[in-house]
Amino acid sequence: MKKMNKAFLMLGIVAILTGCGQAVPAGNLPQNITAGTNGSQSDAENNIDKGNEEKQDTEASDQSNDKKENGIFSFIYEGVKLTPGEVFEQSMLGEASGISERETCAFGEKARVYNYEMFELETYVEGEKELIYSIYFIDPNLPTTEGLCLGDTVDDMKALYGENYEMEGSSYDYSGGDTMLAIITQNDVVMSIEYRLKK
Repeated sequence: MKKMNKAFLMLGIVAILTGCGQAVPAGNLPQNITAGTNGSQSDAENNIDKGNEEKQDTEASDQSNDKKENGIFSFIYEGVKLTPGEVFEQSMLGEASGISERETCAFGEKARVYNYEMFELETYVEGEKELIYSIYFIDPNLPTTEGLCLGDTVDDMKALYGENYEMEGSSYDYSGGDTMLAIITQNDVVMSIEYRLKK
């Protein structure tokens, strides 16, 4: 009988709280966390968001440090690391939406251009190997390994890559080993991003 009275009492409390528009904390939440009302976030959600932001900041920092430690610029796309001067195989990225060839003076042979819709990847042949020459960004939503996108500002670029660049007109060239990151701007807005081999 006492158990039934307790059950009815609990149901009554829940009904009253629900009727007043008060959220009932879940059984696995600490009791000092209150649920937000009128669309505001709870303390728990805010803590989760802060944790996610810190994790993203750490990941971005790690990626930037990775580039600096290696001394070269590499583009990471869907887990595949693409570095100018390194071997390229079509199986690395899957089927391209288009492949074309063009004459090039730089390598004395034809260059091959693979279109992956978000970017174009140009290769050259050295001996029996096909090597990456450049990666040219097309889609404004595609970020560099460090997080720069077309449409970002020069200040965004400097925050990610610093001020150790060579500048010619509105073009900023960051060098790392035999690789470079070439960024062209217009009115302080990034209009072109290209990873390429210094050759």
